[in-house]
Amino acid sequence: MFGHLPDRISKVRCIPLVALVLALSFEPLRAASILTNGGFTGSLSSWTASGTVFNTGDSAVFSDSVATPTAIFQSGALPLDLISMELVFDVFNGVSPSVIGGFLPDSFYATLYLGVAPFGSSLAGGNFDQAVGLFDMDSAGAFNTAAGALFGPSPKGAGWARFTLSQTTAPGFTGPGFATVAFEFYNLNGTGSDSVIAVDNVSLVTTAVVPEPSPLAFLLPAGALLLSRRRRKNQAFS
Repeated sequence: MFGHLPDRISKVRCIPLVALVLALSFEPLRAASILTNGGFTGSLSSWTASGTVFNTGDSAVFSDSVATPTAIFQSGALPLDLISMELVFDVFNGVSPSVIGGFLPDSFYATLYLGVAPFGSSLAGGNFDQAVGLFDMDSAGAFNTAAGALFGPSPKGAGWARFTLSQTTAPGFTGPGFATVAFEFYNLNGTGSDSVIAVDNVSLVTTAVVPEPSPLAFLLPAGALLLSRRRRKNQAFS
């Protein structure tokens, strides 16, 4: 009557083991933005600014009222076991088309810097291992756009565009490290206070393997104990 019972139990007990192995083979991922105050809510806090850049309550606005570069940047720590990043922000192009003879058009530059050491406190002396040029912009629009980057409609409405770039890490680049998003605006056309640029909703979302063990891993001791008890029970019928 019980001659084949151990074989039946052996087959049944393999099912939870297979399920556990399959579940544990999928590494849990975590996605989070490493920047703060990307919406410039009420201030430019968390950003380092220079030149004539001001806050309108919900965006950072660059003016060309001075000849020196107007810029803001912010750094964030990259997680260990970094898989990918996605950079998103809205930009408003109000650059003047006017250029006095012998001068250049007013220009805006967006850049992502990556490095294993902290970037530092100034844009001019920033420390980085890789610079990803996101795009340049003048009155005619964006150019020198990074491969794979997209411009699309912005929820902010007319005059705004949404920039998106995924997979911004170079092959083989993994955390830990630091990423720095920088925006620079230069008055080059020989005329002051005739251009304006604005950015808003800046988000740099990283995806990484969760360093903590999966909760399913804690089921292994319980599963082993259950199988041990079943094994002793089978031996009693043999």
